[in-house]
Amino acid sequence: MNKKPTNAINRAALAIGAATVALGVWQWWDESMARQDPTLSGEVPGDWLQRWAVTTHALPTLVLLVALVLAWRWPLVGAVVFGAYVVFALISIAPEFGYVVFALPHLVVGVLFLLAWLAGRRRTTAAHATP
Repeated sequence: MNKKPTNAINRAALAIGAATVALGVWQWWDESMARQDPTLSGEVPGDWLQRWAVTTHALPTLVLLVALVLAWRWPLVGAVVFGAYVVFALISIAPEFGYVVFALPHLVVGVLFLLAWLAGRRRTTAAHATP
């Protein structure tokens, strides 16, 4: 029996998750380019704050990318990591409307991965229950 989840919910979660990670990479790239131009960032180039800001934008995107790759096989990993990202985003920043809207796709991906995991469990349970 193939344990790899291949249902439509998992594929939708993977597609939307890939889009959110791609947007995160784009955001990180935009932030790093803005930090290199002192007229845009308001900081002196080469400052440790510049590196810290770029790193703090890159790390969540890398974590989401690793979670997306692992969720290909284990949807529960995607549900937990994307859900934790939403909680982290809403706690770490002032929950203004723009940030809530930014976190919504990640919430959708987390819920879809959770639904895919539940569907996979139901399929496995049904397969074991059938004589």
